[in-house]
Order: sequence, then C-alpha cells, then structure tokens
Amino acid sequence: MMKKIRLSFIHYVLIGCISFAILAIFLRIFGKGYVTLAAIFLVITGLIALFEYQLQISELDELEQIQYVNHQAESGLASLLDKMPVGVIKMNAESNEVEWFNPYAELIFSTDDGDFDVDLLKKLLNSLFEDKGHYVTVADKKYSVYFDQTASVVYFFDVSSEYEATVGLVTTRPVIGIISVDNYDDLEDVISDSDISHINTFIANFVEEFTAQYHMFYRRVGMDRFYLFTDYTVLEQLMESKFSVIDQFREDAQKRELPITLSMGFSYGDGGHDQIGKIALLNLNLAEVRGGDQAVVKENDEQKNPIFFGGGTASAVKRTRTRTRAMMTAISDKIKSVDQVFIVGHKNLDMDALGASVGMQFFSSNILKPSYVVYDPSAMASDISRAITKLEDEQVTKLLTVEDAMRMVTDRSLLIMVDHSKTALTLSKDFYKEFQQIIVIDHHRRDDDFPENVLITYIESGASSASELVSELIQFQKSKKNRLTKIQASVLMAGIMLDTKNFSARVTSRTFDVASYLRSRGSDSVTIQEISAIQFDEYREVNELILTGEKVFPHIIVACAHSTKPYDSVTISKAADSMLAMSEIEASFVIAHNQNGTISISARSRSKINVQRIMEQLGGGGHFNSAASQIEGQDLACVRQQLIEIIGNEVTIEKENVE
Repeated sequence: MMKKIRLSFIHYVLIGCISFAILAIFLRIFGKGYVTLAAIFLVITGLIALFEYQLQISELDELEQIQYVNHQAESGLASLLDKMPVGVIKMNAESNEVEWFNPYAELIFSTDDGDFDVDLLKKLLNSLFEDKGHYVTVADKKYSVYFDQTASVVYFFDVSSEYEATVGLVTTRPVIGIISVDNYDDLEDVISDSDISHINTFIANFVEEFTAQYHMFYRRVGMDRFYLFTDYTVLEQLMESKFSVIDQFREDAQKRELPITLSMGFSYGDGGHDQIGKIALLNLNLAEVRGGDQAVVKENDEQKNPIFFGGGTASAVKRTRTRTRAMMTAISDKIKSVDQVFIVGHKNLDMDALGASVGMQFFSSNILKPSYVVYDPSAMASDISRAITKLEDEQVTKLLTVEDAMRMVTDRSLLIMVDHSKTALTLSKDFYKEFQQIIVIDHHRRDDDFPENVLITYIESGASSASELVSELIQFQKSKKNRLTKIQASVLMAGIMLDTKNFSARVTSRTFDVASYLRSRGSDSVTIQEISAIQFDEYREVNELILTGEKVFPHIIVACAHSTKPYDSVTISKAADSMLAMSEIEASFVIAHNQNGTISISARSRSKINVQRIMEQLGGGGHFNSAASQIEGQDLACVRQQLIEIIGNEVTIEKENVE
C-alpha cells in the first residue's frame, strides 16, 4: 500500500517558490506566448490536484482516527462489562431468551451446580415494568434493576449497602409519643385520696412495664400524662400489633373496676423534634375528641394522613363543667368580635342538627343580634319542615335560606357548624367556603375531612347529642335578657330525644340535667309529638327496608333495598334504629339509594361494635354507636358485599381482642 504523504506549511512554501521559478523561466524563454500560458495552466492544475489529494488524505485520517477510537472504546467497554460489579444480560427481543451475559451476571444467577439460572431471571423480569427501575432480592443481596427496552439489555446494580443505609435512616427516625389516661379527672372527683394513690401506682407500673418491653424512654409530666421517646423500629412494632397495649390496659383496668382507658398520639419524621412533638400532641387531641381508647399515628408531613388504632369501646363523658364554662366564654368572646353569625347543620337536617342550630342562634343573639339559622328549603324531611314552620310562625328564631344567607356574608362574618365536623357533610360547600372564621360544635368523633380556618373546636363524642352540648352552653350563659321560648326548648328536646332514642341510648346524668333544664323552659311533649310524628308513607317505607334485613353474622343485621327506589335519609336511619331495638341484635346496617342519587348506609350499634370505624372504611364517619356513609358510582349489591367483608374483619378483630 502506497504510503500517504502529508505536506506541512514549509512544503507549501517550497512548492510555491518552485512553481514561481518555473513560470519565470518559461516567461523569460518563451515570452508571452502559448507555451507560457500552457505552462501556467499545468502548474495551476498540478497545484489544485495536490490540494485535493491532501484534503482526501486529511478526511481519511480523521475517519480512521474515529474508527480507531471507537474500536478502543468498544474494547474498553467490553472489558469493563466483564470486570465491573454490574450484571449485564442481553435478551432476544423476539424469543425473550438470553443471548449474552457478563461474568458478574453469571455470578448473580449461578446455581449450586454452576449453571446460569434462567428461570429465576425470567421470574424476576416478569415483575418489572418497561423502562423503569425496580428492586429485587437475589441470595440476600439487594439489586436495582433497569431494563433498556430499546436494546433489550437488563442491568443489575448491587445496592445492598445503600439499601441497608436507607433502611437504617428510616428505622432510626425519631418518634415522640404522648399517653393520656381517659376519665382520670372524673375519678379524682368521686374517690378518696387513698384510692387515687392506688390508681396512680397501677397506671405508673403499667406504663413502666410497657416502655421497658419496647426499650422506650418515658417521663411522667402529670398524673394522667406521659411522654415517650423512641425510634421508628419500635413504632412499627406497635403498629403491627395494632397497639394491643390499649386493649391490655382496658382489660387490666376493668379487672380493677376502673372506668379508665388510654389515648395515644404518636408522630415521627425527619424534621425537628419540636415539630414532631407538636404533631404528636395534635394526634393525641384527635384521639381524645374521637372518643379516646385509641391511638393516632401521623408522620411529620402535611401530605400524610393519620392512621387510627383502637377505639374498641364507646365514648365516656369526658367534659367537665369547667371545660363547658371555658368553651362558653371563648365562643362568646369570639362572637363579640364579628359582625354576623350564621349557624348551619349538616346536609339533610335531622332534629338534632336543627335543635342545635336553634339553640346556638339563641345563644348568639344574646350577644349579637345579626345571628341566623341557615337551612336548605329544597332538602327537608317532614318533621324538619313542620318544626321550621312553627319557628317561623312564632318569629322567635331568625331563619335564612342558603341563597339569602350567601348574599349577606362579609369578611368579618362567623360560621358555626353544629352536629358535624366534616366539610363533605356541611349544608352547603359553597356557603362554607365564604368564611374565614369557623367554630365547630359536635358530638361525633373527629375525622380527616376537618374544616380549615377553625378558631374554636368543641367536640365531645361522649355527649348524647349536639343539642345537649348547646343546651349546656345556654345554661352557663345565664342570660338575664332573654329566655328560651316553648318552641325553642321543644326543638332542642326533640333533638336530644332523637339521638338518645327517647332516652334509651347514650344517656348520662348530664343528659337528664339538660332535659330537666329544657323542661323548666317550657319544653312540651305534645309539641314534640306534633313535630316528630311519623307519616304513614314514611312508616311503610321504614318497614319496607326492615323486611329486607338478613342476619349476616350472629347479632348483626344488614338490610339492603331490593331496588333503586330512593329513600329519605331519615327513613333509612329510622329503619336502622328499629332493627337495633330488636332482641339480641348488637348492630344494624341499612343500605339504600337516597334522594340525591347516591347510596346511603346508616349504621347503629349498642356497645360492642364500633360502627364508626366500619363506616370510615367506606368514606363515612360518625361515632361509636351511630354512623353513616354515602357512596357514589356503585350498585347496591357491590356495596352490600363490601360492607359484609368489612364487618367480618371487624368482628374478627373484636374476637381477637377478647381472647
């Protein structure tokens, strides 16, 4: 092969000088004739040919250089793939068979006989998504796997040490917990100092044994409160046991005939300990307002939702007269700072929501005249319609429709939500969004869908009804200007009677104290009967639903409407109440389409089954003995099956707790 000659700058200078000399000689000898022109032409052609030749040589050299570099890179890459700790496997895109693998991949998938385990590889690949990373475990090692779909190449990166480090960081995250003893204040008021000493010893010994079992550090900061410090590994163990310590404490307390339970709030995360502690305290408050005897766990992250454990007993009355008086003062002071007060109940008003609304309007009007009960005239049951008509006739309570109230709201207006604490249940979501200042008064356990901009929260899940809570606030207000009228007292009493099933369920001494007060203010049984009387068509529909009931578990009845015929929400709840009143029935559930086109579930229980926990799993809520849910986009049979499965799980949990 002819050797290539590359000319340098000096060569070009010499060639130029020689060409100039040749042309000068021809010009000297032959003058300006044709011979000289021919010589000039030949010299120029030769120079052009020389330049073209040099250009071709240059391009060939660059191409060869690129080819050489590529060859070196391919050789280096092949050597790297053979030596680096990354498993590389080439698959056939059509047959999905292994075409090639590097030595490290062979090391990963070698069997005891030294063969390449193709079956294990295919099993792992079946669990991978295209073009996405995935973690797999092979022989106690963790690998990050990436599948290049275009090249049909699978890469296995050994991340065992990084994975273990990540897991270590997660499991060692700080955890702060707070324990509170429910009903401790009530015990102090009714037992002797010596008995209190024994109870304190029992509580202290129990917490000490519990923390020692899980190697937690704790400090007692009050007679009924403890702070715990640990890491996520311990919290994970508690969650796996579903916080069985709560059930254990309740059982030990019952053996000593003590009506006390535990509420717990736990938080963890990567933030500062001060913020984790604040979340833990909020979680404890959430556990207490939901009725106590439960634990709430939430990560220090606004995007995460709380997790609930326990709640296996009905709520006890935890409010004291001191707390009620403090709430009365706080609510009164807030009302003094606004220009208008609007009181709303939940959707499809029942008598408790209306009674609480009427009572709070009376309470607010003693402080601020522009105070109104807001209702939706297009969604009223017959008893609510009769009550509103009587209130309008006597003109003792200022009533507004949602449409009229919407036009009156200002930036300084206050919204009081009674008998509900979920925005999804409020009378009007658009109306709710108009307010920057909100007060919540409720007797249902607090849920996730809690309103924003809440200034004061008065939730007592141990109370029989919202009407009872509001009546107590009115008692402590002791207004000398105004007194409850006969119709107002009667509506409040009707609300209490509705939620207590005529004083047969969820009643306490406080309930009868309030009833006595309302009776002294003119509450009339005849008026209540006129308002609450059931119509014949409604009575027939209640019995239609009852006749569909079946015992799906011992002591549990589920009734499901046979058709898509819509039923009033009050009718559905009355059917559940009626079935619960039957002999040997612990819980009742009624499923039917409501007048809004969605499926409603009304749930009732006595004292052994927490229907609130069941309804929460179906997007609803309530409290231990009375709860409900609304479901969209499903048929009745499907909802019934879901409900039965959830009830089955809850019944299993209850049996395990008893054992």
